[in-house]
Amino acid sequence: MHVLGKILLGLTLILAGVATWATANTLKVRNEWMKSITTKREAYEKTIPDVGKAENELFATRAEYDLLLQMWAPLIGSDVAIQPNASNGEYGIILNGIGPATGIRSGQIIHVFGASQQGGTNYVGPFKVNVVDPGRSGAVAAWPLRQSETANWNREFLFGNQCRVYGSVPANAPENLMRYAQVLLGKDELLAAKTDLRDARAKEVEIANEHLNYRDIELHGDPSLAGDRGLLPDHMIDGQVKAIEALDEQRNLTVLEVDKIRHRLKLMHDEVQALRDRNRQLVASLPNNDDVATSSDSAVGE
Repeated sequence: MHVLGKILLGLTLILAGVATWATANTLKVRNEWMKSITTKREAYEKTIPDVGKAENELFATRAEYDLLLQMWAPLIGSDVAIQPNASNGEYGIILNGIGPATGIRSGQIIHVFGASQQGGTNYVGPFKVNVVDPGRSGAVAAWPLRQSETANWNREFLFGNQCRVYGSVPANAPENLMRYAQVLLGKDELLAAKTDLRDARAKEVEIANEHLNYRDIELHGDPSLAGDRGLLPDHMIDGQVKAIEALDEQRNLTVLEVDKIRHRLKLMHDEVQALRDRNRQLVASLPNNDDVATSSDSAVGE
């Protein structure tokens, strides 16, 4: 075979091997690509219901938000400078920069929101407007006040320096406030009752300790009365325990003395008995002892 033919044959074989290798790699890449597309398509199809659900929730949330905005009256004032005010038994606030021009009127119920320490907003409560001036108005609290609120009413931190004022709030807000106020009032009454019970128990303990102290002095004496010895009975100074111990000691000494007397009486009785026996013996030894025995027995007591 010609040399050129051999070269062409070799190149053909090499190109055939390269084509086979390229075809195999192409098929491998294609299969991996198709597998990746299938996997991603399946994952995407699984997210379609979640996306629809999220869109529905977003729509419902926006509708609820719009409804809530419609339930609120127009804002009367924002960043209103506020001052707590307590006079003549009325607890209220002074609103600076709010007057007839802002739509506020006497006898109106307004709702005050103040800044909280956490950076949010707290609902202070409803107030009834009682003073309306062009640049300054006043209102009093329209909910049952607790003792802690009235005691600290004039402290700025109760409301903050600024607030927002609305003409109305959703209907459930005042209802919840009144319900919470009733719950707190019940808790205050329960706390007051428990405080009274604690004070009564403390008084009972104090009286019991006084009685215990009196009883201790009665039993063990009062050293502070030592200077009155001779003027007061000893048991008031030394105590009943020591007095009883002294009486017991005297009783023991008396019992010993009685035993001694009994012993002496026994000895005397024995001596008298022996004397009578000797007298009988002497009488029996005398002549004509019958008459003598009768007179002798009478003499010794028989």
